[in-house]
Amino acid sequence: MRPTLKSLIYGLILILATCLTTTAYSQEVTKTVSGKNVAFVKLADNFIILYDSSSSMGATVKSGELMRLDIERQILTEKNATLPQLDWQAGLYTFTPGFGKQAFNAYIPMQTYSKELFTSTIKDLPARPSGTTLLQHGLVSLDAVLAKQAGKTIVFLFTDGQYTVNNGLPSPGVLARQLAKKYDICFYVIDTDDATNGDKAVQAVASATECGKVIRFSELLGHPEWLTNPLFMVKGMKAAAKPQVAGRTMNAFHFDFDKAEIKPENYVALNELAIFLQDNPGAHVTLAGYTDSKGSDEYNLGLSQRRAASVRAYLVEKGGIDNKRITLSWFGKAKPIASNQSEAGRAKNRRVESIITGMK
Repeated sequence: MRPTLKSLIYGLILILATCLTTTAYSQEVTKTVSGKNVAFVKLADNFIILYDSSSSMGATVKSGELMRLDIERQILTEKNATLPQLDWQAGLYTFTPGFGKQAFNAYIPMQTYSKELFTSTIKDLPARPSGTTLLQHGLVSLDAVLAKQAGKTIVFLFTDGQYTVNNGLPSPGVLARQLAKKYDICFYVIDTDDATNGDKAVQAVASATECGKVIRFSELLGHPEWLTNPLFMVKGMKAAAKPQVAGRTMNAFHFDFDKAEIKPENYVALNELAIFLQDNPGAHVTLAGYTDSKGSDEYNLGLSQRRAASVRAYLVEKGGIDNKRITLSWFGKAKPIASNQSEAGRAKNRRVESIITGMK
């Protein structure tokens, strides 16, 4: 059973740890974030990203709008934006394309994590898919990297599970199990293909460790917490936000045009709201969804409902808030708070407001 966490992640760099909270490893670190003292708990000492830029990453997803490689880079950008500076040892490697061990390249050799370095390096990663997938060689080469690390390591492996077979090497699953016997590691396998073609290999690598996990591409965009979960959690913070008056809006969450997905910049307000609700079990919240003026009345009503539901899902799934304490309302393009004649005004109107009720 997954425990309910009282403290949620603050801002873009604070994402709720919803799994691995029972790991034997933990290290508390206090950092000052936006003027607030935040007690983090590190759940790992190191992390390694294995980046796939092989030809199969040229396949398109999301109705042909983006290549898998585009999404991989976007996911890494979102992940990096959520990480605090907790002094992990971190590295970024590719295992494609190339020949044999030459395919394993260190874009960032293992060193103390730097958000700025990862930001600039992700932009320089291969953006054109090409070559074969030498997954076996990548796992073999990973051995030498892990041998130099102390403590627990999380390995984030991007792969569709399809690879160019080298009959002279064990299968990826066997190689992963061999590494697990030698090192304190956890494989998080990001399955880049929602089809089942490579599922056997993907599952074999993830299951090499008890803490392993398979996460599909379709689950990740806009949800970087899935990749930060094994790295840290938040034990607590001071000066959490409080609503001004019960029955008044506490926080508002804004959305991109014609979208209902939670944006990373909403995390600050979402996590403050969840902390408040957990600290005040008698409080309820009404989530009121709105849109800008573009589109039909009928369409916008549905869109505003989806936005409110998206916020509710975050509070329930990430914050452990009982959905019985959350009421949804949706109003489409009604009640604009800014002019719809400008993009800046329309952006303000694309929102979900949270209204606190039930306070004594």
